[in-house]
Amino acid sequence: MKRLTFAVALALSLPSFGTEYVTGYLIDRGAGDFEIQGPKGSFAIETSETIKMSLPSLANPTFVKQSDGNPYSYEFKGEIKGETFVLEQTPTNIPGAESITGVLKYDQTLDIYTINGERVDFGYTKVLNGYEFDEISKKSFIGKKIIAEGARVGDVFIMQALTPTHLFHAGPDQKTPFDQEFNKNPYRFIKKQVYKNKISKGKTSFRKTVYNQEGYSVQPGESVFLVTLSGRQGDSFGSVNGHFVAGLGEVKDDLSLRAEVSNAYVVNGKDILSGNVSLTNYFSNLVQGQNNYRPTYTFIAYGIDKEKLQKFRDYLEPSHIEFRTKDLEITLDFNCTTETAKGLSLAGIVGNHKRTWAQRVFDLNHLAYPLRAASIIGEAGEALGKTANGDKEDFQPRPAFHSYIDTLKNKKVMKELGIKRMDYVFYSQIPSQRPTGGAPSNYTFHLAVKHDSLYYKNLYDKYENNANKSDNLSPEELLEHLHLLDHVE
Repeated sequence: MKRLTFAVALALSLPSFGTEYVTGYLIDRGAGDFEIQGPKGSFAIETSETIKMSLPSLANPTFVKQSDGNPYSYEFKGEIKGETFVLEQTPTNIPGAESITGVLKYDQTLDIYTINGERVDFGYTKVLNGYEFDEISKKSFIGKKIIAEGARVGDVFIMQALTPTHLFHAGPDQKTPFDQEFNKNPYRFIKKQVYKNKISKGKTSFRKTVYNQEGYSVQPGESVFLVTLSGRQGDSFGSVNGHFVAGLGEVKDDLSLRAEVSNAYVVNGKDILSGNVSLTNYFSNLVQGQNNYRPTYTFIAYGIDKEKLQKFRDYLEPSHIEFRTKDLEITLDFNCTTETAKGLSLAGIVGNHKRTWAQRVFDLNHLAYPLRAASIIGEAGEALGKTANGDKEDFQPRPAFHSYIDTLKNKKVMKELGIKRMDYVFYSQIPSQRPTGGAPSNYTFHLAVKHDSLYYKNLYDKYENNANKSDNLSPEELLEHLHLLDHVE
């Protein structure tokens, strides 16, 4: 019951007040005192004892740090009172303290980039598996309207994340080459067709409205709930199962989304800090962003009670603290999918498969360890052979993703949760020299499916994670085998 106690304490520990948002760095002043330093100035933090438990590992994470040496940036929700900021919830990790929106332009003669006439440049990147956010990536954003987040250095705005404005937005959707097929049967398209290589490995990102309550028009302040699935990477067999998380937020005045995901992540090479992460950071950061490595698939619901969603956010915070302070090994029984499912169950959102809310809570209260760590199935090439002991929707990202979509589109559930609109977002992999990824596996182990997760697990161990490290293939040698991933659709 430790997590339940934490969540209740977090929900009840602070009074209700006018909400404001500030951005900046989190500074540890010692003796339990913390400070925000950002564009709006410096503020001493006042908050509950429960929230204070999270601040040390956010200000000084033990193992994962940004590779450029700079501290992580955060968005803080609460209220400014003079030189004090009353912090309402644990901070959200963001790409940088400032943002600008506009069309990215490139002057070839001067070799400079601009947005709205302001000089901009790209932030730090990192080579992973032999690839990085490169010149191909940079040029792919030219002429597109984007949200750029980062920080100003002198007269130049340094962009650490670039996200197309139309994807995570509550405005009308746009025409796509897939409209006819989508409109014929949206759910079949989402479940079957979008995973085909011609779409998943393609360059067309899109957002489509799946359902809109008659007469409903999204208004600023409306709640947002989302589940999101990351595909397989094109540069490694070890990521074939993808990644699954959920999140929440609200609609801003310009109908863009102030939203985040609760992203449980162990020690990793992508500089990803476990915790609540803004959508722009999660998808589009030049190092941490999922779409640097693979395509993503996201289902968004509007209108669910905000307090219900807050319970989900609060539940996962103890795990995030564990991840930020310990070099934990990932496991099969407790991973991104299982932890997310348990948190959603406590918030009253349950997937459409056999295990019930009562079974999940029983599972929570009878763990061998009080705070069993979540993990990312497939992210580190962990063994993928768990099959018969439970529903794959409980532990495998793609089946879980569709289990929750099946729940959210159920008319009874829609009425109970107050869902007024649902959107689907496909965000293609950001172009680069990195081999293009695609759909994640739908099968952990299946006698009738040769190219299941276990099959790729064996290839991962053979070529990339060999006990004798000198036998591992170079990125160039690995390319000769990675085409086998294209069997996953």
